[in-house]
Amino acid sequence: MDRGRGRAPGFGADLTEDMFPVGAVDEPRRIRLRDREIPYVLKRSRRRARIAFLVDEGGLSVHAPWNAPETHVEYAIRMAEQWILRKLEQWSGRTPTRTLQWQTGDIVEYLGSPVPIDVIEDPFHKRAELRDDRNLMVRVPRADSPGLVRELVIGWYRRHATRHFSERLSHFATALGVATPKLYLTNATTRWGSCNVQGHVRLNWRLMQAPPSLIDYVVAHETAHLLHLNHSARFWKAVGRIYPDYESARTTLASMSRHYMAL
Repeated sequence: MDRGRGRAPGFGADLTEDMFPVGAVDEPRRIRLRDREIPYVLKRSRRRARIAFLVDEGGLSVHAPWNAPETHVEYAIRMAEQWILRKLEQWSGRTPTRTLQWQTGDIVEYLGSPVPIDVIEDPFHKRAELRDDRNLMVRVPRADSPGLVRELVIGWYRRHATRHFSERLSHFATALGVATPKLYLTNATTRWGSCNVQGHVRLNWRLMQAPPSLIDYVVAHETAHLLHLNHSARFWKAVGRIYPDYESARTTLASMSRHYMAL
């Protein structure tokens, strides 16, 4: 499942190797699409064989083969104009990412609720755990250890993700009439989940920041792939059987993806 970072279909182009030592280069450019002047970064690479586009919080990036002609690149952009403008508009309205210092007072989220971090110096323990007062206590040998605090908080998320995802996978697999799949956690930064032909489901631990309803949507989505490994009408019908409000959840998750993925 894509988290909302958009990639458009690529355009064919041959990649020609030579002995020039530079393997990639980024060039800032601008192009006029409809009535808008659109800045973008042209990223040329010797290892790329096709022109492709990426739209995210940084704007538009155009990835092109090393020797792709300028006219070919501009033609590809104009052919994808509608998709590019739509994705830019979607990103412009998304929730801004947050910056964490990984110290006392920072706020993270757990199952949709804000959780303050409380860093405590403890020479004998390194652990993060949620207290009864809903503060996330992080014990570290030195309080000024942001890297270690982040590592421990992520470990805490992963522990809870394994238990929570397993329970919800079992629930939706039973509802769909299929065997509960094997669960793997993923650290991906572009997808919330996936399911492969072996029937293994991968779910992103960062989902533990989201409300349970959004987690359930992703789990239901991947569980339905056990029946249909595509996004056909039959697949979405299966999703709807076990999670009727999937369209609303999909929209909400897309609007929050940048925020959650920033952790």
